[in-house]
Amino acid sequence: MTAVGNEQTSYLSDRQCFAILDRASEDLQKGLALQAFLASIALAALRPEEARVLRVRDVELVDDGTGWLMVHPQAQERGEKDSDRAGTVRRVPVCRELAAILQEETTRRDLRPDDAIFVLDNGRPLTAQVYRKTWQQARVAALQAHELNSPLGRHVSALRDARIAAWLKNGDQTAGHILAVAECAGMSAPRLAERFANCLRKPTRDEIPWARLEAALALPEPTQPTSTARRP
Repeated sequence: MTAVGNEQTSYLSDRQCFAILDRASEDLQKGLALQAFLASIALAALRPEEARVLRVRDVELVDDGTGWLMVHPQAQERGEKDSDRAGTVRRVPVCRELAAILQEETTRRDLRPDDAIFVLDNGRPLTAQVYRKTWQQARVAALQAHELNSPLGRHVSALRDARIAAWLKNGDQTAGHILAVAECAGMSAPRLAERFANCLRKPTRDEIPWARLEAALALPEPTQPTSTARRP
């Protein structure tokens, strides 16, 4: 069972994410578009505002069924301000599952390159008010009583947090890995490490390369002054 804490240290499990997504798709009036929208947050760790403005031209699919998203900066969710990444367009990898969802939605509605991907079937935009209301209803239907009384999954951005946490936990957690996750999430590495500190494996005392650290921090040996012969 997922440990319930505060929003900074507790994340939705895969079971909980899929349960909420399934419930959200039951809304017949906005189910397909909303399900695709939420999937883009859950599988690519997008901010809701970033996902909402995605256009067909922002999706690059390749022959093996994966692809990339060109994510443009938008107003960030609460608590995610990161001046180091402000104004940066980033490339986010697309897994096969998300690629299939995006392609199906594009084909279903016969979208053109400049069209927004996530628009309700009646032509109305997918506003924050719409997806937040559906999210809350799906959360109530999918989670257990003790989970509902906690901050777990209280906001749609919980899908993003769960994906970032999974990226961090399912890797070697080297500096390169953490930097790659930070880049995909649109955050600086220090901000990522601060917010998802509980997802980072803490090395044991024996794993810390003390000798190399001491060597790196050691002061250079003093050099002897070179004597110069005086002229007579």
